[in-house]
Amino acid sequence: MRAFADSPPGVRKLWVFGATLALTACLTHGRVFLGGNDASRFAQIEALVDLGHTHIGESRYAWTVDRVTIDGRDYSNKPPVLSLIAAGVYAVVEWVGGLSFARHEAATVYLLTLILIGGSSAWLCARFYGELARRYPGSSERIRLLTTAALAAGTILATFSTTFNNHTPAAACLFAACSEAWNGRSWRAGTWLGLTALIDPAPGLVFAPMLAVVLASAAGRAKLKGYLLALAVAAVVFAAANYGICGWPLPPKMVPGAVDHSSGFASSVAGVLLPDDPWYPIACLFGWHGFFSVSPVLLLGAAGLAVAIRAGEPLPRRSSAALAMGCAIMIGGHAALAGSYGGWSYGFRYLIPIVPVLLFFAPPLVARLGSAVVLPLLLVCVFTAWIGAYHPWPPGYEQEAGKDPLASIVVNPIGGNLAAWVNRNLPGSTLAERLGATFISPDPELRRRYLWLFYASKGDHAGSRLMESPGGESGPR
Repeated sequence: MRAFADSPPGVRKLWVFGATLALTACLTHGRVFLGGNDASRFAQIEALVDLGHTHIGESRYAWTVDRVTIDGRDYSNKPPVLSLIAAGVYAVVEWVGGLSFARHEAATVYLLTLILIGGSSAWLCARFYGELARRYPGSSERIRLLTTAALAAGTILATFSTTFNNHTPAAACLFAACSEAWNGRSWRAGTWLGLTALIDPAPGLVFAPMLAVVLASAAGRAKLKGYLLALAVAAVVFAAANYGICGWPLPPKMVPGAVDHSSGFASSVAGVLLPDDPWYPIACLFGWHGFFSVSPVLLLGAAGLAVAIRAGEPLPRRSSAALAMGCAIMIGGHAALAGSYGGWSYGFRYLIPIVPVLLFFAPPLVARLGSAVVLPLLLVCVFTAWIGAYHPWPPGYEQEAGKDPLASIVVNPIGGNLAAWVNRNLPGSTLAERLGATFISPDPELRRRYLWLFYASKGDHAGSRLMESPGGESGPR
């Protein structure tokens, strides 16, 4: 610890980057999940680089449910910029290393995920640590490292750093935009926030006015010109990227006449499933899939943000209040409007972009509570994040309109993932039986069928074979 503390700030950030990337590398998946979210993006990448067009109907991942049909052709229903960036990386990987989806699927998926998603998380954690050192100069090295460790290994962001998705790189870009704004750098703040919106539109749009307030507080209103110009450039890129993919400046889901296959028969707006339960807004925050339930350390960040508004530090009150408003709109808007807990997903993934923003305000509470409280809490959070990383896209809750009775058996993804992990590593054990009966189903046959689907959905074919029925059936009956 002393050698780390005595090293230059840049070296310490490199250590944080390397440690985070090494941890992520151990957990990153080289498989495409049946849930369809990552498959949709891989389909877009393969179509662009290997097939030479933008529609995904000829891709090996054309089966993904996360697609839209426009004028008789299927397209990924995801915002295209992350896939375009990934296509560039894939083209280089294929040219230099000879890796491709067709010949080396596992290695290709693993490498793209580690570079773009794991790399984003590692860079985020290094930058996060640096901002803690800058804004909390009186805090101890132990407090800064504990808070950074919570971000790197103890939240749902850590879980989704191991699989291809847009929320994790959006979190990195959003935090970069926030830090540039409170340090008074207008063009950089606008560029990073624009990239956030290109990758994950919701947090980019929500935080656009909030960071304008933060920037004006830090550097004056005159600095807003560069910020707004950068956002305008991002808007042009957004429209151009959409037009290049599907022939419209709108996102694929919003193209007139587009058929979004991910919405099924449930109520939706612009391809987003609406909640079908009046208790859903509470459940998606504090229920079994809940944002704060899966990552309880985030409660320290939320409480710390409230304290920061009153204390006026580490940021001016106005800036902290603006960031709190952005987080509140993200939480309230998604809780009220984004149903189905994110589909087959471990936790409420839509809020991943605000994870580092919340945790940035946690150090004063971490210091006040002390190691006796924080370390056990962090251990619990690391455990839940690790269990999530085992399968970030487990079969789970589906709305009544298109509900699959088998996939929807598990209502607690933490317990379901744990039961599946124990069953895979200690098959037939008393512990496996008890966890399976508690978190999956007391009916052995129903439990077998769910576990077959669970393992098959994460590409664990050896695990799914263990769940074959005595009659030799390879799937759920």
